[in-house]
Amino acid sequence: MELCRSETRARVSETIKLCLPFADTPEGRVLMEEQLYSILIQMLTYMQVGSRKMRKDRQREGIDAAMANGVRFGRKQKYIAEDYIDIYKRLENGEIDKNTARSEIGASVNTFARMYKELKQNGAI
Repeated sequence: MELCRSETRARVSETIKLCLPFADTPEGRVLMEEQLYSILIQMLTYMQVGSRKMRKDRQREGIDAAMANGVRFGRKQKYIAEDYIDIYKRLENGEIDKNTARSEIGASVNTFARMYKELKQNGAI
């Protein structure tokens, strides 16, 4: 085993001297170290980008699988009265005012305004 190691070392050093004659000088060693560091940094950067992409892909797969199983993401909606369209129609007819309609529906001011806008755009009221 030791003989194999010494043979390998000798052949590697001969190959380096033949292929890279400047590597045997101090300046050549510095240049070679810089090139090796550059290659190492490029390789680590490539691995990091691949790892990030793989993580994002796996996350997307998990989200898609959860959505296919009916999982709903985000905040839960507050209770809204089931007859809210009728309440909005009464508001449109002038039977009740906005504050009364909002309290009957059980929505916040912003939710009430958003729902009212969406129903008007959809033509439901």
